[in-house]
Amino acid sequence: MSGGEAVGEKPARWTVRWPDLDDLIRVALYAFICSLPFTALLVVERNGFIVLLILLAWWCAGRRRVFLVRTPFDRPIAAFVLWVGLTIPFATFPVYSLKEYGKLLQQVLVFYAVLHFFREGEHRRYLLAWLLAALAPVSAYGIAEFNPTDPQAMRSFLPAEVWLTTYLVMFLPVGLALAFEARSRWLRLSGGSVAALSACCLLLTHSRAGLVALLCELWAFGWLLRRRSAWLMAGSATAAVVLALAIVLAADWAGIRSLERIRSSIPIRSTPSSVIHRFDIWVFSLQEIAEHPLVGIGYGKDNFKLVYADQPETVEPGHAPVRMHGTHNILLYLALHVGLPGLLLFLWLIGSIFRHLTAGFRSAEASVDRSVLLGASVATAGLMVRLLFDQMFVGTLAILYWVLLAAAVLHLPPRPSAT
Repeated sequence: MSGGEAVGEKPARWTVRWPDLDDLIRVALYAFICSLPFTALLVVERNGFIVLLILLAWWCAGRRRVFLVRTPFDRPIAAFVLWVGLTIPFATFPVYSLKEYGKLLQQVLVFYAVLHFFREGEHRRYLLAWLLAALAPVSAYGIAEFNPTDPQAMRSFLPAEVWLTTYLVMFLPVGLALAFEARSRWLRLSGGSVAALSACCLLLTHSRAGLVALLCELWAFGWLLRRRSAWLMAGSATAAVVLALAIVLAADWAGIRSLERIRSSIPIRSTPSSVIHRFDIWVFSLQEIAEHPLVGIGYGKDNFKLVYADQPETVEPGHAPVRMHGTHNILLYLALHVGLPGLLLFLWLIGSIFRHLTAGFRSAEASVDRSVLLGASVATAGLMVRLLFDQMFVGTLAILYWVLLAAAVLHLPPRPSAT
């Protein structure tokens, strides 16, 4: 025979690679993460996490090890999680606090799972692409929902306006970082377009806290990039906001009628009621922190309402009740709910995250690494500013931040080995 197969040799067959356990875990992670920004996919989120838990337990039993990956901030994570757990027996409602503690453990579990199973370059790219891709429909649908008479009706695919603004503050910097740092023209254009769309959506919500967070993020870009374009962007945006605020005050408070038409197109609220309400809540929270300085009243956002809602309250004219609405500030929340030690441990954690991300950005060489680390650094700063006015580090938003943080850690430059 000339050529072909030898006599008696079986013909070659196509080989099919069946997914292994690591592949199944990645599929479960993708399904879980992709469902997070969309309330309608809550059933996918909950059931996806159950499947993920089963697969992770199977993986650990089969490998006889855990999937933990070392990070520069393992100690503050462990210390904060441990302290919150230690406060549960002292909580006013320990059963509820234990349930909320389980959500904190879920966030940390997802963080380390993403670190371990998305280490390969292709999966890191897919994760980053999804985080940026999800921002576009969320922003576009939010803009489509805009109602000039009720801007807070904007919620996009999320539960409420405060969830939407927090989500935008968290992920807008990722797109803007690509616009600054990516070498590919397509990536720069895509990142910049999504960031602009998100900024427009954020402005239309009339959220003053979101606007302050956005300005802080722009100045953080200038500080980290040290570029004239970044400083010019931050300065121009700040000047525009100051001018808009002056027009709003002149039209609404000074009664200058010639500015009323311009005022109608400026998305800034001038009513002081929410500001007064927050100050009342903060004063009350500070008084209660002094009563519970060590272990707090119990971990979990709803503990505030559970503890104080039934207590009698005197409301002065022009003010609103404060015992049903939470602390509206993440620092006061932590100090009141898990004590001053818990607050200090959280500040240690956030400080460690910001320090290592910014240091990694300055030492990274690849444009994608620099983009992700820059975006995550600025997002961390902006999110903390946003949380000073509303404690929204809860639920899917908290998990999404841990996913973003994991994506950033995967792009940290390798630390030099000791010689």
